[in-house]
Amino acid sequence: RVLATSWGGAERGGSLYRMDRLAEREAAPEAGHRGAPAPAPLAELLQLGGPCALGDSVDVLWNPVLPEQVASLHRGTVRLWSLSHAAAASSASESGAAPSPREEGSFGCGRWDPHHAHALALACESDLLTLDTRSMKSAVAVADAHEQPVRGLDYNPNKPNTLLSSGDDYHVKVWDLRKPLTPVLSLLAHAHWVTSATYNRFHDQLLLSCGTDSQVKLWRAAAISSAPPSLDYEEADPSEVEADGIVRPYTDHEQSVFGAVWSAADAWIFASLSLDGKVVVNHVPPSEKYKILL
Repeated sequence: RVLATSWGGAERGGSLYRMDRLAEREAAPEAGHRGAPAPAPLAELLQLGGPCALGDSVDVLWNPVLPEQVASLHRGTVRLWSLSHAAAASSASESGAAPSPREEGSFGCGRWDPHHAHALALACESDLLTLDTRSMKSAVAVADAHEQPVRGLDYNPNKPNTLLSSGDDYHVKVWDLRKPLTPVLSLLAHAHWVTSATYNRFHDQLLLSCGTDSQVKLWRAAAISSAPPSLDYEEADPSEVEADGIVRPYTDHEQSVFGAVWSAADAWIFASLSLDGKVVVNHVPPSEKYKILL
């Protein structure tokens, strides 16, 4: 019932809001029906620090393992906040901070590790690093992981120590953080900047990417997933052995695509959002779905 936002205007910052009257609305008639209650306004619980300069606030990241911990990502620093909720009010105390590892570099994005409560992955220009939030020190560092700035990060939800990155060098890469010298997979994914790349939360052999070339692409990466193929290749028909790579491009958008997300409830549904405000909902092709399930 509590959500985090990063907001902007003349100044920027991060805030936490509480969603009230959820039980009442769930029991009430659907919106638009007679007797349906009006949407309840969000109640602001607190701001994470004071307002900051325009362009400084990047994101607010909620720890999926420790729900009372939030990270606010700024251009030159990342701050860790510990939350406490009382009957009358909520509060946040800053429990740690770490500067950008590059003197003139800035953080661009981050992602909490769903397998390790104290690991936060960060992108600083073209570098990748993971931060141990107990000491606020870098645990893993990959210099020049991409040739240009990194725009997106995502952890494999089913396979620990596996990080997905996307960048302005048109590439999507998968890293084994135990051996980060070279990526275990590198795809020339788009014809321009790759703005996002994400794992399917149910079947991590499926990857979704989007970019400023106005395309959304679905990829198969079964060989490095948590459920690699178990075919007996000596007896298998070569035509039945599917190579990893692109499953299908989606060309429904006319402008740059800046977001692509999987459904949290249906493993085969995803949505994408482009610069002109167009939202497109698509699905994994049935042929690919049955290759995974059968």
